[in-house]
Amino acid sequence: MHRCLALVTLRGSNQIVVRDVTDISHPKTLGNLGAYPAMVGIGAPSARFASSSQVSFVGGKSDDYYGLPTQLFRAPITGSPRTVVVSKNKAVVAFAWSPAGGTLAYLSPTGFTGMELHELHAGIDRVVAQLPAIAVGGCEVEPCPGPFQNVGDHWDFRLMFAPDGQHLSVVQNGINSYFRIWNSDGQLISSADFGRTMSVWSRDRLYFLDSKGVEVWRDGTISTSLPGVAWIRPKASPDGSRIAYEARDAQGSAHVFVLDTASGQVTDLGGKGRAEPAFLTDRYVWYEAEPVCVAAKTCDPLFAGIATGKTYLYDLTDQSEASSIITSVVDVWPHAA
Repeated sequence: MHRCLALVTLRGSNQIVVRDVTDISHPKTLGNLGAYPAMVGIGAPSARFASSSQVSFVGGKSDDYYGLPTQLFRAPITGSPRTVVVSKNKAVVAFAWSPAGGTLAYLSPTGFTGMELHELHAGIDRVVAQLPAIAVGGCEVEPCPGPFQNVGDHWDFRLMFAPDGQHLSVVQNGINSYFRIWNSDGQLISSADFGRTMSVWSRDRLYFLDSKGVEVWRDGTISTSLPGVAWIRPKASPDGSRIAYEARDAQGSAHVFVLDTASGQVTDLGGKGRAEPAFLTDRYVWYEAEPVCVAAKTCDPLFAGIATGKTYLYDLTDQSEASSIITSVVDVWPHAA
């Protein structure tokens, strides 16, 4: 059995630590990356596993435009020594490692007007594509009136390699929205500027949300997976067989669901007010308790980050829920297959 690792924050701390969760009853802390926000950009992870023995995370001084870190580090899972992989004058907004850990993709802004997608491989840094800038307007962190209410359910930003390393995707939904997929040669093979968001790779399929519900892209063909379902920030299991996601009921309460990607069967893990799920291992799903004011529409939905209330682990085998000391799941290893 492979070793299961997780980048998490624990109750009472904002330190991102490396935990060995192979034996969920006896987890071990293997390393500490220090105090970082769980997310950067608009929901992009601030730390990720580069391999089973290496982690990568942002740091350094802040960019003048975006106020985000300008350096990217790589280190053993203990957290040190650190090696600078990228050092820019502009922010590192999001990043992802190829499955084999040999190629780094990252996004960096060109002022307020655009974004560059870079690939770094064998010491060569090349610009793969030009993208629209990330546009922000304050509603990311504050309640907004009128049509901009409940934006926490809609803002999302993901840069991801496919599990087989053959494709790279960028999907953003905000004031600017765009959907892009490139092949391993850097050729753009799918593009849309509006209406596609909340993406996740599972095996050779990219799942995403549009006006029809949850759709699936595979080899250039799009089909419907969950018609009419408006999922929120989905996450795939390490073995790629399941996807956990949040969705709201008719009363506005959040529920956590798990999709079996082979059968199409969906399971409600039960309990209202459960939100922001993430697989900790193939067997265990972590999620947080959503404040009751969100469903009552007296406060704005929270963004993925460090939970301030109760958190839980759900055992898919025993179908049981238990309290957790984990307050955010930033990344897990193995990555989704």
